[in-house]
Amino acid sequence: MFTLHMNKGHTSREQIIWKAYQLFRERGYYNTSMETIGKACGLLKGSIYHYFTSKEHLMEGVLGAVHDSFKRQVFSVAFSPSESAKERLEKMMEATEQAYFQEQGGCIMGQTGGYAAINPSAFTRIIQAFFTEWREAFTHIFSAQYSFEQSKQLSWQAIQEIEGAITLYCIFFDKTFFAATRHRIEGLLV
Repeated sequence: MFTLHMNKGHTSREQIIWKAYQLFRERGYYNTSMETIGKACGLLKGSIYHYFTSKEHLMEGVLGAVHDSFKRQVFSVAFSPSESAKERLEKMMEATEQAYFQEQGGCIMGQTGGYAAINPSAFTRIIQAFFTEWREAFTHIFSAQYSFEQSKQLSWQAIQEIEGAITLYCIFFDKTFFAATRHRIEGLLV
Protein backbone atom coordinates (compact mmCIF):
# COMPACT_ATOMS: atom_id res chain seq x y z
CA MET A 1 0.00 0.00 0.00
CA PHE A 2 2.56 2.56 1.05
CA THR A 3 4.60 2.94 -2.11
CA LEU A 4 7.50 5.22 -2.92
CA HIS A 5 9.74 5.49 -5.93
CA MET A 6 13.30 5.33 -4.64
CA ASN A 7 16.60 5.97 -6.34
CA LYS A 8 19.10 3.16 -5.96
CA GLY A 9 22.63 3.80 -4.91
CA HIS A 10 22.18 6.58 -2.37
CA THR A 11 19.94 7.44 0.52
CA SER A 12 17.22 9.90 -0.29
CA ARG A 13 14.60 11.76 1.72
CA GLU A 14 11.98 9.26 0.51
CA GLN A 15 14.07 6.27 1.61
CA ILE A 16 14.47 7.77 5.08
CA ILE A 17 10.71 8.34 5.25
CA TRP A 18 10.11 4.73 4.16
CA LYS A 19 12.47 3.28 6.80
CA ALA A 20 11.11 5.60 9.49
CA TYR A 21 7.56 4.60 8.52
CA GLN A 22 8.41 0.92 8.93
CA LEU A 23 10.08 1.48 12.29
CA PHE A 24 7.44 3.88 13.65
CA ARG A 25 4.71 1.46 12.59
CA GLU A 26 6.39 -1.52 14.25
CA ARG A 27 7.72 0.19 17.38
CA GLY A 28 5.78 3.44 17.66
CA TYR A 29 7.08 6.99 17.41
CA TYR A 30 8.12 7.31 21.02
CA ASN A 31 10.01 3.98 21.03
CA THR A 32 12.06 4.71 17.91
CA SER A 33 15.20 6.81 18.05
CA MET A 34 16.82 8.80 15.27
CA GLU A 35 19.88 6.62 15.80
CA THR A 36 17.80 3.49 15.07
CA ILE A 37 16.39 5.10 11.93
CA GLY A 38 19.88 6.15 10.85
CA LYS A 39 21.20 2.62 11.25
CA ALA A 40 18.27 1.20 9.27
CA CYS A 41 19.12 3.65 6.48
CA GLY A 42 22.85 2.96 6.67
CA LEU A 43 23.48 6.49 7.94
CA LEU A 44 24.89 8.06 11.04
CA LYS A 45 22.21 9.66 13.20
CA GLY A 46 23.50 13.13 12.36
CA SER A 47 23.16 12.52 8.62
CA ILE A 48 19.39 12.34 8.89
CA TYR A 49 19.40 15.96 10.04
CA HIS A 50 20.57 16.90 6.55
CA TYR A 51 17.06 15.93 5.39
CA PHE A 52 14.93 16.52 8.51
CA THR A 53 15.44 19.14 11.22
CA SER A 54 14.07 16.89 13.98
CA LYS A 55 12.39 13.58 14.71
CA GLU A 56 9.09 15.49 14.80
CA HIS A 57 9.78 16.89 11.32
CA LEU A 58 10.55 13.36 10.08
CA MET A 59 7.31 12.01 11.56
CA GLU A 60 5.38 14.81 9.86
CA GLY A 61 6.95 13.62 6.60
CA VAL A 62 5.97 10.02 7.34
CA LEU A 63 2.38 10.90 8.23
CA GLY A 64 2.11 13.12 5.15
CA ALA A 65 3.42 10.33 2.92
CA VAL A 66 0.97 7.82 4.41
CA HIS A 67 -1.90 10.26 3.90
CA ASP A 68 -0.85 10.85 0.28
CA SER A 69 -0.64 7.11 -0.31
CA PHE A 70 -4.14 6.58 1.07
CA LYS A 71 -5.46 9.47 -1.04
CA ARG A 72 -4.18 7.79 -4.20
CA GLN A 73 -4.85 4.17 -3.38
CA VAL A 74 -7.86 4.10 -1.02
CA PHE A 75 -9.82 7.36 -0.83
CA SER A 76 -9.82 8.06 -4.57
CA VAL A 77 -11.63 4.76 -5.18
CA ALA A 78 -14.76 6.26 -3.58
CA PHE A 79 -15.07 8.85 -6.36
CA SER A 80 -14.65 6.58 -9.40
CA PRO A 81 -17.53 7.53 -11.72
CA SER A 82 -17.53 4.28 -13.70
CA GLU A 83 -18.56 1.89 -10.91
CA SER A 84 -21.54 1.43 -8.63
CA ALA A 85 -21.36 2.54 -5.00
CA LYS A 86 -21.27 -1.14 -3.92
CA GLU A 87 -18.34 -1.87 -6.26
CA ARG A 88 -16.47 1.23 -5.05
CA LEU A 89 -17.06 0.25 -1.42
CA GLU A 90 -15.74 -3.27 -2.03
CA LYS A 91 -12.66 -1.91 -3.83
CA MET A 92 -12.05 0.64 -1.10
CA MET A 93 -12.25 -2.06 1.58
CA GLU A 94 -9.89 -4.28 -0.46
CA ALA A 95 -7.38 -1.43 -0.75
CA THR A 96 -7.71 -0.75 2.99
CA GLU A 97 -7.06 -4.39 3.78
CA GLN A 98 -3.97 -4.41 1.57
CA ALA A 99 -2.68 -1.26 3.26
CA TYR A 100 -2.94 -2.68 6.73
CA PHE A 101 -1.96 -6.29 6.24
CA GLN A 102 0.99 -6.15 3.86
CA GLU A 103 3.26 -5.36 6.82
CA GLN A 104 3.22 -5.58 10.59
CA GLY A 105 2.30 -2.71 12.83
CA GLY A 106 -1.29 -1.71 12.23
CA CYS A 107 -2.39 1.85 11.52
CA ILE A 108 0.31 4.43 12.11
CA MET A 109 -2.32 7.19 12.15
CA GLY A 110 -4.32 5.43 14.87
CA GLN A 111 -1.19 4.52 16.84
CA THR A 112 0.18 8.04 16.79
CA GLY A 113 -3.23 9.60 17.35
CA GLY A 114 -3.62 7.46 20.46
CA TYR A 115 -1.02 9.67 22.10
CA ALA A 116 -2.92 12.86 21.23
CA ALA A 117 -2.38 14.39 24.66
CA ILE A 118 1.39 14.37 24.17
CA ASN A 119 1.62 14.60 20.37
CA PRO A 120 2.88 17.73 18.72
CA SER A 121 -0.05 19.70 17.30
CA ALA A 122 1.25 19.15 13.75
CA PHE A 123 0.71 15.41 14.18
CA THR A 124 -2.84 15.97 15.38
CA ARG A 125 -3.67 18.18 12.39
CA ILE A 126 -2.28 15.65 9.92
CA ILE A 127 -4.09 12.75 11.62
CA GLN A 128 -7.38 14.67 11.77
CA ALA A 129 -7.07 15.51 8.07
CA PHE A 130 -6.45 11.83 7.27
CA PHE A 131 -9.51 10.59 9.15
CA THR A 132 -11.67 13.44 7.85
CA GLU A 133 -10.77 12.58 4.27
CA TRP A 134 -11.47 8.90 4.95
CA ARG A 135 -14.87 9.87 6.35
CA GLU A 136 -15.60 11.98 3.28
CA ALA A 137 -14.77 9.04 0.99
CA PHE A 138 -17.09 6.70 2.88
CA THR A 139 -19.79 9.38 3.10
CA HIS A 140 -19.68 9.85 -0.67
CA ILE A 141 -20.19 6.12 -1.21
CA PHE A 142 -22.91 5.69 1.41
CA SER A 143 -24.79 8.73 0.03
CA ALA A 144 -25.89 6.56 -2.88
CA GLN A 145 -28.28 4.79 -0.49
CA TYR A 146 -28.56 6.91 2.67
CA SER A 147 -29.15 10.53 3.61
CA PHE A 148 -26.09 12.72 4.08
CA GLU A 149 -26.39 12.63 7.88
CA GLN A 150 -26.86 8.86 7.94
CA SER A 151 -23.93 8.46 5.53
CA LYS A 152 -21.71 10.59 7.74
CA GLN A 153 -22.68 8.58 10.82
CA LEU A 154 -22.11 5.26 9.01
CA SER A 155 -18.74 6.56 7.82
CA TRP A 156 -17.49 7.31 11.32
CA GLN A 157 -18.81 3.96 12.50
CA ALA A 158 -17.01 2.15 9.66
CA ILE A 159 -13.72 3.89 10.46
CA GLN A 160 -14.07 3.08 14.16
CA GLU A 161 -14.74 -0.56 13.37
CA ILE A 162 -11.80 -0.78 10.97
CA GLU A 163 -9.44 0.81 13.50
CA GLY A 164 -10.72 -1.55 16.20
CA ALA A 165 -10.26 -4.58 13.94
CA ILE A 166 -6.72 -3.49 13.11
CA THR A 167 -5.92 -3.05 16.79
CA LEU A 168 -7.31 -6.49 17.63
CA TYR A 169 -5.31 -7.99 14.77
CA CYS A 170 -2.12 -6.48 16.24
CA ILE A 171 -2.95 -8.02 19.62
CA PHE A 172 -4.22 -11.46 18.55
CA PHE A 173 -2.67 -11.81 15.04
CA ASP A 174 -6.09 -12.87 13.79
CA LYS A 175 -7.40 -11.38 10.52
CA THR A 176 -10.94 -12.60 11.16
CA PHE A 177 -11.65 -9.38 13.10
CA PHE A 178 -11.06 -7.40 9.93
CA ALA A 179 -12.85 -9.94 7.73
CA ALA A 180 -16.00 -9.64 9.87
CA THR A 181 -15.76 -5.85 9.87
CA ARG A 182 -15.29 -5.77 6.11
CA HIS A 183 -18.27 -8.06 5.59
CA ARG A 184 -20.49 -5.90 7.81
CA ILE A 185 -19.44 -2.63 6.14
CA GLU A 186 -19.82 -3.99 2.62
CA GLY A 187 -23.28 -5.27 3.63
CA LEU A 188 -24.44 -1.70 4.26
CA LEU A 189 -25.02 -1.29 0.53
CA VAL A 190 -27.23 -3.44 -1.63
